[in-house]
Amino acid sequence: MKKIVNAAAIFAAAVILFGCASTPQSADVPLWVANYRSVYPSSEFIAQRGEGATRESAITDSTARIARYIKSEVDSHLASTTNTIVSGAGADAVASKEVKTENRTEINSTVTLMNVENPVSYFDKSNKIWYAMAVIDREEAWRRFVPQVEDAKSAFYAAFNRAQAEDEPLLANVYLRAAWEAGKVFLEKLEYARIISDTKELIYKADRENIAKIPSLLLQNNLDSTLALAVTGDNGNIITEAVTSTFSALGLTVSKSAPRYTLEVVVSDNETGSADTVYKIYPDVSISIVGRKGTAVYSLIIKWNEKNGKAAGTLDRAERLAFPALAERIRTELASDFSAKMGIK
Repeated sequence: MKKIVNAAAIFAAAVILFGCASTPQSADVPLWVANYRSVYPSSEFIAQRGEGATRESAITDSTARIARYIKSEVDSHLASTTNTIVSGAGADAVASKEVKTENRTEINSTVTLMNVENPVSYFDKSNKIWYAMAVIDREEAWRRFVPQVEDAKSAFYAAFNRAQAEDEPLLANVYLRAAWEAGKVFLEKLEYARIISDTKELIYKADRENIAKIPSLLLQNNLDSTLALAVTGDNGNIITEAVTSTFSALGLTVSKSAPRYTLEVVVSDNETGSADTVYKIYPDVSISIVGRKGTAVYSLIIKWNEKNGKAAGTLDRAERLAFPALAERIRTELASDFSAKMGIK
């Protein structure tokens, strides 16, 4: 009897529909009980033998063993790392930098394997134990599973090809970021496909290589995206230093002039009071990257999130009290937001 089995779900709690016919009892123990691989060779089948006090529990055990095997194989391969070398280009060349990126940071999708069968069961009277087999025919599994692989491949290339066609490097990174997320799901599907048939899965070798390129492409685009800094409203370069050091850590160069992008930073005090009383400010900072054609390719606003502002007898003093706290938030929130939108988390 064929069933659809969710490998991830069965690993947590096997829920199986029963009703498979058992093998007629005989005095001789079936060969598959003694050596199931001789009956279900690994070249043709993914198979596991289970046992239990009842026929149903033996079936459950055999199917759960397949699920655990598949899950452990997928997890072990997706935890591997990709190493890439990235260098600056032209006059702005920088020292080579090695990037190590986990192929999977977080996988949310689940994979459904088809045609799991429980073809036989057997009761060992002397030991009062039931045995059962769970079997996946590799050829049939591949036929049913490959459409899922192709769907994941299409989703990946929809973003990856758009990134390749984009001539604005930071806009390209937006699409590369989407391709990276789609690529992680694609890799997961490929790992299940590899378990079903490692020889057939080899047709996707070039696709795996394209996914592995993404970290270096992202960093290379950053290296090619020098930012011309334009700051308004800073005090003592407190905000300027936080913004420039953060982008530098992300792989972008900030300079006084740049051929491609302008980094616009506007600090607003949102002050209350006047010179003859007390200044109280609730500052925020607007950060945006604008391309040569005036198109904003990235923006972020960080607002003063405390209930009270910073008060002082002079505006300069209020700013020097408030801006360091805002600078610390810039270092954390700008790095996180930019990476989430245009880089690798």
